[in-house]
Amino acid sequence: MQKLTIPSIYCPFPSAISPHAEKINQHTLDWVQQLNLVTNEKAFNRLRASKFGWLAARAYPDAPLDRLEIVSDWNTWLFILDDQCDEWGLGKFPEQLAALHARCLEILSGSTAGSEDVALVHALYDIRTRIQSLMPLPWMTRFVQSAAEYFESTVWEAKNRFLGVWPDSPTYILMRPYTGGLYTDIDLIELTEGIALPLEIRKHPHIQQLAVITNNVVCWSNDIISLQKEFNHQDMHNLALIFHHHQLISLQSAIDQVAKLIESQVRQFITLEKSVPSFGTDLDRDIEKFITVMRAWMRGNLDWSFESGRYQPTEEVEALLA
Repeated sequence: MQKLTIPSIYCPFPSAISPHAEKINQHTLDWVQQLNLVTNEKAFNRLRASKFGWLAARAYPDAPLDRLEIVSDWNTWLFILDDQCDEWGLGKFPEQLAALHARCLEILSGSTAGSEDVALVHALYDIRTRIQSLMPLPWMTRFVQSAAEYFESTVWEAKNRFLGVWPDSPTYILMRPYTGGLYTDIDLIELTEGIALPLEIRKHPHIQQLAVITNNVVCWSNDIISLQKEFNHQDMHNLALIFHHHQLISLQSAIDQVAKLIESQVRQFITLEKSVPSFGTDLDRDIEKFITVMRAWMRGNLDWSFESGRYQPTEEVEALLA
């Protein structure tokens, strides 16, 4: 066994949290029970300790309660899907996983859940109907596309596990924002903040790059914080483990390398946001709200990770080196 030191992750944005944090968290726990998403007591206690409602409260600190509840339920659904794929073994069987995802896409695209559908599908139907009552069709189309890319990326991971293939670092870095599902959460900024960014803003290179950086910072931070979890599951989808495997460097050096990449990305975000052009007073106000939530996601994800029971990160982790 070797002790590994978790480096400080550079993220100078201020911490913030919604005053509704505890209400949101309790709402989502009740929602999970009502829809029978988690029926095992041990698993439910683990879910309670994870405090997923607090992640939503930190990532969208200024959002109204009813919209935060939707975001919290959506992210909890994603985490439960991830956990149940591990428990059911779907994470190593791409065909079965793809079949489940195909049904989920049907639900997001307008289908009704039936008696033959599992609880995950019924929960997704509930989320979709609530979002659909608040957001226009063009936005829903974009959200479904982001979800489809998430589903496809997790099948890519499943194929790698099934075949025992380690992705190279450029491919992993390309795919990681999709496997993290965070593009759906960036879409949800318009829901939580009550804004509608037109195409010329959403597709502006600066805005798109800020979104990519936000994804990288959140996902790579998670790779450091969840390293023990991935190592224990022998999962190769972790940037530090990939550097360790392909570069033949120590795991500590690999962790430190990821931390340096995160710092570089955060500094790039700070520089880039200052150069976003003006689109007029009203749109500039909406853009600032959009960017503020991306900052909150980077900071809030770290704060939540260290108060949640999901990863239980400490200053040191133990790993059995191959």
